[in-house]
Amino acid sequence: MPTCLLLTVWFLLCIPGSLHMVGAQNQIGATTHPDDEKALNSIFAAWKIRASRAWNTSGELCSGAAIDDNIFIDDKAYNPFIKCDCTFNSSTICRITALKVYALDVVGPIPPQLWTLIYLNLSNLNLAQNYLTGSISPAIGNLTRMEWLTFGVNALSGPFPKEIGLLTNLKSLGIGLNNLSGPIPAEIGTCTKLLKIYLSNSGLRGEVPSSFANLVELEDV
Repeated sequence: MPTCLLLTVWFLLCIPGSLHMVGAQNQIGATTHPDDEKALNSIFAAWKIRASRAWNTSGELCSGAAIDDNIFIDDKAYNPFIKCDCTFNSSTICRITALKVYALDVVGPIPPQLWTLIYLNLSNLNLAQNYLTGSISPAIGNLTRMEWLTFGVNALSGPFPKEIGLLTNLKSLGIGLNNLSGPIPAEIGTCTKLLKIYLSNSGLRGEVPSSFANLVELEDV
């Protein structure tokens, strides 16, 4: 196996997730925003997975480990997992800021409700190593503050949306080992904070766009 592919697979297995704290302040009495609760419940129902009791205590999604500042989204003990920020509306409302559904054999398309979790753009989205199919929606552009993002090792198809260029805070992107098609969107060149990008065996074809020259912070490709 080529070295670059080995590095890609290693990254997707060991994505750093968050090198900084993404948990919420542990506020007593704060509750999950109803829009986030409805969206996450719909996503999990579509994928036939359940919220863990470790962070869904007493039916409250943003509770337990999800609001513990000492537990990070990439903690292997929690999967699936979310992290929340409970500082909204004078610390009475929690928003979901990170989501991990990693290597759980999830099958099917990405539910549209995922793109309504607009506060995910504060942190991390890890959907690697499942059996996700279908396309990546242009609505990915809603996640404008996203930093760590991976769809790697799935069966996603179709073009990679040019709206990725709206994620200008992105530091790491993994889409390797998929069935995507078409060129690498030139708009990715606006993601100038990218440190790592993994495209091997993604299915994308054609020349690397000249806009890659803007990605001066890149360490791994």
